[in-house]
Amino acid sequence: MLAFILASGIGGLLLGRYFKVYVCFPTILILIPAAYFFGHKDGLTGAIRAFVSSSTAMQLCYLIGAAIDLIIDRFLSQRSRTKDSI
Repeated sequence: MLAFILASGIGGLLLGRYFKVYVCFPTILILIPAAYFFGHKDGLTGAIRAFVSSSTAMQLCYLIGAAIDLIIDRFLSQRSRTKDSI
């Protein structure tokens, strides 16, 4: 289950870096059967726990990825403005 959560986090980083927030909604729907597959050994509570933790990791990492993209974009635009003024 830890590998599933880490994969969701990495996926969230990539989604935040390259896509808008609208892509998170279908991704959450894809996590439901995947979480059931990984958590069904522990019963329904394991599946629910896998879904909640993986979706939380994906959304937090999405925010981190979007923030990184914003910081890089502002840094590059500021750097290009200083080169143009010189």
